[in-house]
Amino acid sequence: MNEREKHPFQATGEPSISAEKAHFRSHLRNLRDSIPDKLRKEKSALIGQKVLSWVKNNPAKTLHLFLSFGTEPDTHPLVSALLDKKFALVVPVIREASLVLTSFERGTPLRPGPFGILEPAVVHPVAPEGVDLFFLPGLGFDRRGGRIGYGRGYYDRLLRNTTAPLIALAFQEQIVDRVPLSETDILVDTILTDKEIIHCDRSRKD
Repeated sequence: MNEREKHPFQATGEPSISAEKAHFRSHLRNLRDSIPDKLRKEKSALIGQKVLSWVKNNPAKTLHLFLSFGTEPDTHPLVSALLDKKFALVVPVIREASLVLTSFERGTPLRPGPFGILEPAVVHPVAPEGVDLFFLPGLGFDRRGGRIGYGRGYYDRLLRNTTAPLIALAFQEQIVDRVPLSETDILVDTILTDKEIIHCDRSRKD
């Protein structure tokens, strides 16, 4: 694969942001899906180790962790590990086209949500202001903190006013030169991949 194929987003034209994002999503989803299952499991374990090291060195009491789906970095082993360490966990739930947060404990009953992602069957709401640190999913990221999600803007709306650190979990393959950003898109502070820790500059400059 040549450099142009790896980063097809460095176009010379000026496509609309929405069209450019759609192209990104398709490419990045295919790229992530192409990681072999065994390698994905190994990479997920390395990301998990970085998460556990991060929370050890950056004290927080209440953590947000997404319940992984499909070919995302597997967070399910992290759920048990963080509960073992006595952290309070909250996870996302989709309700009426919005993302809400709910507390999560060991043995919490789960059911498939609107997109097939497992989520607690009963919601015990937690305000974003009650979370000390967010571990976030996404399809792609860049080193300025740009994030491209799945296109519905759930996290962008939920976290618009939060001051808690936003930390993305991603495979190294999901790191690109530039993510197209809209004015309402949130930026992440840090990205933990299977190969490195990226401290983002949180700049919107292209």
